[in-house]
Amino acid sequence: MRKILLTSAIALSSLALLAGCSSSTDTDPEFTDSGSASGPYSINDCAALAGPVISETAPAGIAIDGLVIGEDAVPSIAVGPESAPAVDLISNELSPGNGASVAVGDTITVNYCGVGQITGALFDSSWARGEPATFQLLPGALIEGWTQGVPGMQIGERRLLEIPGSLGYGVNPPGGIEVDETLIFVIELVSIG
Repeated sequence: MRKILLTSAIALSSLALLAGCSSSTDTDPEFTDSGSASGPYSINDCAALAGPVISETAPAGIAIDGLVIGEDAVPSIAVGPESAPAVDLISNELSPGNGASVAVGDTITVNYCGVGQITGALFDSSWARGEPATFQLLPGALIEGWTQGVPGMQIGERRLLEIPGSLGYGVNPPGGIEVDETLIFVIELVSIG
C-alpha cells in the first residue's frame, strides 16, 4: 500500500510539473551559463547591425524556447538548434518595470532588437542605431504582434516577443526577413506619452 501511495504521489508531482511547462507564456525562464548547451547558436549583438556569430555553445543569459537572451544593458539574442517557429504570439517578461502600463493608442518610446527565427540573423535594432524609437501603438500602424504583445508593459520593463509570421509580415516581408518567418524581439519600454 505504501509503495502504491508513493508511486501515486510521484505521478501526481510529475503531472503538475508537466502542466506547468505547457503554457505559452513562460513565467519562470531559466538562466543558462555559457557552454551549458550545445549548438550551433546564431548569436546577435543588439548593439551592432552585423551578421550573427555562430557558436557551438550557448552564451550566458535567459533561456526560453531554444533562445538565449543576454542580460547586459544592451541585450543579445541567440537562436539555438531547438528554437521552433511560433504558432501563436508568445510573450515573456525578461525584467520588470514599474509605473503606468502601455495601452493600445499610446505613444511609446522603446529600444528594441529584432531577429528572424529561420535565418537566426538580426534585421533591426534601435540600440545599434544609438537612439530609441517613438511611435503610436495602433493596429495597422505596426505589425499585429506588437499591438497585441506590447500592451501591459511598464516603463523599464524588458520583454521577449516571439511573433508568428501571421502576426508579423506574412507573405510580404521587407528585405532581410523570410516569408512567414517568426520574428523574435527584445523590447525595452523607455517612456509612455
